[in-house]
Amino acid sequence: MIEPLKAKLDHVNETLRPLIADSRLALNGEGDFGVEMVRALAAVVGEMDPIMSNAAQFRIEHPGLAKDLDDYVGQAIELSSLLEQLRIMLVMKRLTLHKDSAHMQTVSRWATTLQSTR
Repeated sequence: MIEPLKAKLDHVNETLRPLIADSRLALNGEGDFGVEMVRALAAVVGEMDPIMSNAAQFRIEHPGLAKDLDDYVGQAIELSSLLEQLRIMLVMKRLTLHKDSAHMQTVSRWATTLQSTR
């Protein structure tokens, strides 16, 4: 039982690394963070739900898995922080878009008014 579990932990940890790196790039404005990235992250984290719900038991029964579990937990903590920062960035972009849209509507009304006075 330990080998499939170890393989799953290795797979998840290896899959998360580039996703976290891509999230960092998106946060720095050097990449995109879209729906596909959210889906990929959700799928990987979802794979770990049954494992993490039994993590304490696995640590006792299979102490050799502790490092892999710790690696995942460390990545999950980092990912949580990155996702919160990305959420804030996206909220700020949404606010900027809303402000820009309101500005464009005002300019459009001014242009319409100017055309009607000629």
